[in-house]
Amino acid sequence: PLAPAVWEELRERLGAAPADDFLDDLPRDSLWFDVLTRRRFDANVRLTGDESDSSGYEFRYRSRLPWRNPSARMLSVLSVQVPLRFLDEQGPARLRELALDLAGALPFSTAHAGLSFAPSRGFWKALPLLKADLFRHPGWAVPAAGTSMDMGFQVDGIHWLNFLGPPLLETVGGIQALRSHLKHPETSVQELTEGRALISLGPAPLAGDTKLGETLPAYRELARFLEPWLLPFPQVNTWDGYTDEEARLWWRRFLEAPPEKIHDPRDG
Repeated sequence: PLAPAVWEELRERLGAAPADDFLDDLPRDSLWFDVLTRRRFDANVRLTGDESDSSGYEFRYRSRLPWRNPSARMLSVLSVQVPLRFLDEQGPARLRELALDLAGALPFSTAHAGLSFAPSRGFWKALPLLKADLFRHPGWAVPAAGTSMDMGFQVDGIHWLNFLGPPLLETVGGIQALRSHLKHPETSVQELTEGRALISLGPAPLAGDTKLGETLPAYRELARFLEPWLLPFPQVNTWDGYTDEEARLWWRRFLEAPPEKIHDPRDG
């Protein structure tokens, strides 16, 4: 997916200002001009398969363009989605390689890769029905739960692969601070070019299962270390079917005490 021809197509789409992708191309009295202005978007690009038969692959880019003089906290956000079958068929090593390829080609403040639900209208409608599963399997992330353009130099949650770039890496103490504080045997810290680092929490992404006592201790250790820089709980709870306390507890699921194990398959 990162062949030169693909990158060239992405550059053309992002640079040529096709209709309806950039704010200046929209009528000033249109609904989307009003929506994107209020959301402070300058470009909103989404590449995907047929809406009626999704392939599971998606490229999404939301940009703050330099000439609009954005605040220091405003960042562009890029997300790449691959289906779970990609992990099943090609393995976690290939997924890690893909994430490193992306990180090597792009500047970033923070980045991550791991298990996540696909953002869709159907998912948000089903979110109240997934409450028990979300708390039982903390390794699954909820799309857009913390991803914001107005995040400054903060970390958007804890995931399987966690990338830190400048100046955040220096703020947390650099490579040596990461290596001295993160002791879990499945955690590795890899120094990258241009003052960046990758923190890997095991050889493959894990969903966890709190009922079986699988509380993802490596994830919890990293959360404790990065807590001062984690995005705070949003002031407004937008999750239908969840109380403020339930949404807050999920947000802090790697910081709060894990639930007690209630079942061991070895017990029969």
